[in-house]
Amino acid sequence: MIADGLGRAVAFRIAPGQAHELPHAIPLLDSLPDVPMWVVADRGYTSHGFREHIWSIGARPAIPPRRHEAPVACPEWIYNNRNVVEMV
Repeated sequence: MIADGLGRAVAFRIAPGQAHELPHAIPLLDSLPDVPMWVVADRGYTSHGFREHIWSIGARPAIPPRRHEAPVACPEWIYNNRNVVEMV
C-alpha cells in the first residue's frame, strides 16, 4: 500500500500468500500521479535497486539498511514518523 503523509491510502496491490511485496513496490510508485518527496519504507524493502529507482524518479528514499549492511542515508526524523501509515 502507498499512503500519503496523513496515512490515507493512495494505491495498493495484493500480493499472494507468502510472496514478498517488494516486486509490487515499483509498479505502485510508477502509478502515482505525482512524484513523492520521500518514499518511506521499513527494512523489508531494503534493496539497492529499489533505492536507485526511487532516486531515478526524483524522490528520496528513507529506508533503513538491514543490520548486516553498510549504513545508508535515512533521516531518522522522517523514518520515525512512518507509524502514521503503519497504524492505518
